[in-house]
Amino acid sequence: MVNKQKIYKTLSEMAEGDILEYLQDVSELLFNERDLQMHLATFLRQTGHYDDVDVEYYVPLSELKGYIWNNELRMDVLVRKGKEFLPIELKYKTKTVRKKLLRFGEAVAEEVEVMKNQGAQDLGMYDFWKDVRRIEIVRKRFKAIKSGLAVFVTNDPAYLKAGRDTSNHILFSMTEGTHGKEKHWLDKESACCKTHPDFEVEKDYFIHWELRKVEGIDIYYTLLTI
Repeated sequence: MVNKQKIYKTLSEMAEGDILEYLQDVSELLFNERDLQMHLATFLRQTGHYDDVDVEYYVPLSELKGYIWNNELRMDVLVRKGKEFLPIELKYKTKTVRKKLLRFGEAVAEEVEVMKNQGAQDLGMYDFWKDVRRIEIVRKRFKAIKSGLAVFVTNDPAYLKAGRDTSNHILFSMTEGTHGKEKHWLDKESACCKTHPDFEVEKDYFIHWELRKVEGIDIYYTLLTI
């Protein structure tokens, strides 16, 4: 149920409240990131809180100073209230879930893989912090953006666990607590370092995880205000 009663001071507070409400109330498994993106955007539109809700919002790389990645920038979700815009970046990382489905009103005969095993948690962590940095860069460039939100959802508890201090990806950790600015690989000769360049974020960020069950599956999620 969409909460229309609460009064928010800022656009980011409003969007954060709506996103958390959606994640707390969702009752069916989301199969992949696109599934999350489209369902969340639909929910945000239905709140009536925003003048516009867009998806895959394209920003030319030529406009972004300090953008070190070659791939184009498309913000997963963008909301607008008046003249203020707020970008929302999503990551949805999964491990295998098999279950029976209802299709066209009928149960399929066998269990099917509805969530794939993505693995490569080190790169999944990198991608989350990359989202944080992308929002920082876009916010700095455009005056109509006061803040942004980075959302991470997963059914893989490996993302919550602390790695060894010698792990190549330790500075990309997503454990509960405060995380520093440096997002660097420890092994500069590793394949990860060659394909995914080091970077820094603007400040320390605090990660807090929430947990709920959806169709018997543990779903973990966290949200950062940028």
